[in-house]
Amino acid sequence: MPEIRQTINMSDLRETKSALDPMKTYLEAVLDFYATLEPLTADQWVLPTPCPGWSVADLVAHTIDIDSMAVGEPAPDHEPNWDQLPHVKGPSNQFTERGVDFRRGTPPAALLEQMLSAANNLSDFLLTQSPTINIPWVKGELAKEQFLSMRAFDIWAHDQDVRIAIGAPQNLMSNPGKDAAQRMFGTLPFIWGKKMGVPSGESLQLVFTGPDIDGTLFIATGPEDKAAFVSEPTGEITRIEISWADFVNGYCGRVDPDVTATRMTGSGPRAREFINALASTP
Repeated sequence: MPEIRQTINMSDLRETKSALDPMKTYLEAVLDFYATLEPLTADQWVLPTPCPGWSVADLVAHTIDIDSMAVGEPAPDHEPNWDQLPHVKGPSNQFTERGVDFRRGTPPAALLEQMLSAANNLSDFLLTQSPTINIPWVKGELAKEQFLSMRAFDIWAHDQDVRIAIGAPQNLMSNPGKDAAQRMFGTLPFIWGKKMGVPSGESLQLVFTGPDIDGTLFIATGPEDKAAFVSEPTGEITRIEISWADFVNGYCGRVDPDVTATRMTGSGPRAREFINALASTP
């Protein structure tokens, strides 16, 4: 039977979103990740992934660590040998690496069990809290729905990392994938206006060529150098045409900008600058 692929082609791509509430979207991300991991062989668990220095097992350890900390469990009392971890650069990387290194050597079956347990503990904890709870996090506090969306994005992205590592197709249009698309779209004016500092009078035409998301977004820098979505580009236009998968991998920093640049068609003064600025995850 031929594959049936859903393509989103909307007048406003920012309407792309999960059909589920944030909690169910998060849980779907966990279960999708589990479904990818459960049949893997021992050799596949140690494969390198697009995340520098991290194997498939390390991505699972990271998921356990973050979800465990979210319910107030103390960070592991563990200090890695940083000299043996050259991919760790700076305090932020050290924060995420500590719990991963602590769990290195844990059997895959135990990691899977811990991942499901941590997800259940987190969902149980949040379901008992007020809908308006703010969750303390690394930099300030996050509203409950914002936190769940962040966790769904992180787990979904790591599911794609494992799929890339084992040579499996990416799962870009699940509910977590659609939620991730909405999050990524929402940051584009920040990338254009703040990260790149594009002045007033310039605009971006970003064309997605599918196969999962097919359509165009326009961003322009207006008065006071503030960037926003617009219905039509104005002034000097930078045009970028890219597949959805290549955009996702570039946004998540899973490939070098040089690679992303070879997979897009660009014109205008800031095409390469945009690709260089696209990576937006730690």
